[in-house]
Order: sequence, then structure tokens, then C-alpha cells
Amino acid sequence: MLPEAETVKPDRPKPRKFRRPARLSFPLTPGSALKTILRVIRHPLASFRLVHDEGVLRGADFVSDPEYRERWSASIAEYVHWYFADKRMMHSISWLGIPTRKMLPDMWVYQEIIHECRPDHIVEIGSLFGGSALFMASVCDMMGHGRVISVDISRENYRVSHPRIVELTGDCAAPEIVDQVEALVGSGTVMVIHDADHTREAVSRDLELYARFVTPGQYLVVEDGVVDVFSPLHSRMAQSFPDGGPLPAAKRFLKQNSDSFELDMTRERFVLTSNPKGYLRRRASATAGE
Repeated sequence: MLPEAETVKPDRPKPRKFRRPARLSFPLTPGSALKTILRVIRHPLASFRLVHDEGVLRGADFVSDPEYRERWSASIAEYVHWYFADKRMMHSISWLGIPTRKMLPDMWVYQEIIHECRPDHIVEIGSLFGGSALFMASVCDMMGHGRVISVDISRENYRVSHPRIVELTGDCAAPEIVDQVEALVGSGTVMVIHDADHTREAVSRDLELYARFVTPGQYLVVEDGVVDVFSPLHSRMAQSFPDGGPLPAAKRFLKQNSDSFELDMTRERFVLTSNPKGYLRRRASATAGE
């Protein structure tokens, strides 16, 4: 039986009903418009099939129920953007009553990684309410192995207590916090999840500080690169990071450390993810500390 977490039940406002927004439109350049026209002229049948198939997949013919035809006719991009833009939706996602602010497929992937890789220590940089730390501690508890080291600059909103969670409070980039993490993980196997300051500069800094703790075969996860996927012309999320967020930081890190880390796209097989190109695995041939 899982130990009962000490919690304060948060208010969970009901999310708005999802309605597919108007199609996102992007200005065509003369070059791209010409290419599209030439493609249709050269391959008229294929172009017709493409348009027809898109209509079917968007619910025009595939779904008979009127309500679900509307709900399921959204594109993946529209759905993901709504998922994050509607804060009431994000706040309604919880584990044992504690908000996680995660996309559900990513949480499923986390339990797969924890079960497959069996890390001794999961370093979570940025825990906020503590829902994701509690989720991972619960998985560790069911396995009878592992613990979560929760690093956060503040515990003002943190609502969790669990015997498999160790709390470190302070700036994740502060030398004393990094030293405490190093002392706690020792020679054990280590997985690191970054969910702190999402600016590109901060993410790059933190990856350089914490990547050395990740042991061969374990994961370094860079969360919320989804903010970099959307166009700033249509998304306030993208506008919040004019100089880039986690995604360019993850790409840069991987490019500079391709000898020791590899991108594992199988962790994105559910398509819906907050962490595009964020599941980085230390190569089995690499050595922690490199």
C-alpha cells in the first residue's frame, strides 16, 4: 500500500469544453505557393487523395456522432496548443490530488522509463506543487526501488511528503545545491528531469551542470520544449520565450554531446508530448561525469 501523502486538496476549476479553433493560417511565400501549384498540376490524383484523406481524418466522414465529430476534428497542433493555453485544463491534471501540470502520455512514458531503467535516483529539477515527484515516488514504491530528489527554489506551493522523496530547496544552479545532489546520488544510477526555468540560457546552464550525474543507459529529460514548437504569430506561449526555450537548448546540448547522449524518439511514439526532442539517453558506452 502506498503511504498516504500529506496534502492540501487544491481547487480544480473545471476546464472549458474543447472547441476546435479556427484553422491556424500562415502566410505563404511566393516560392512555397508556386511549389504547391506545380505539385497539384503534376500530381492531380495524389493531391486530391491527400485533401480527401485529410478531410476523413479530421472527422468529415470518419466519425458519425455529431458531438465527437466536432471534438475529434481538431488537428494535433490545435489540441496540444489548447491543452497548454487553457490554464484550467492544466490545473485539472493531478496525481493523488496534487497538480502535476504534465501531459498524460509523458507521465506514462516516465513510468515506463523508471520500470525499464530502474534508476536509484531520479533528480527532478523543478517540482512546483510536487505532483510529478509524488507520481514518480509512487512508481518507485510499487517497484520497491528508487527515490526522487526534488530540487526547487521554493516550497511555497509544494504539497507533498513521501518517504521516497528527498527535498533540496534552493537555486538549482547554486554550487551548494549541485554539491548536495552529488553527495546524495553517490555511485548510484541516476536519471535527471529538467522542469525549472524554461529560458534557453537557463536550460543550457542547468544541462551542463547536471548532465554529468546521468549514468549510462539512463535519461536526461528536457521538459516543455513544446513552447518552442508553436509560431509566435499565433501563440502567447511562444511569445513568452522570444530568445528561445528548452527545445533549442536541448538541440544544442545534444549536438555538443552527441558522443555521450542520443535522442530517443521512441519516447514520443504517442505523438502528444510536452517534451519534443527532450528524451536524451546517455549512451551505454559513455561514462557519467563526462
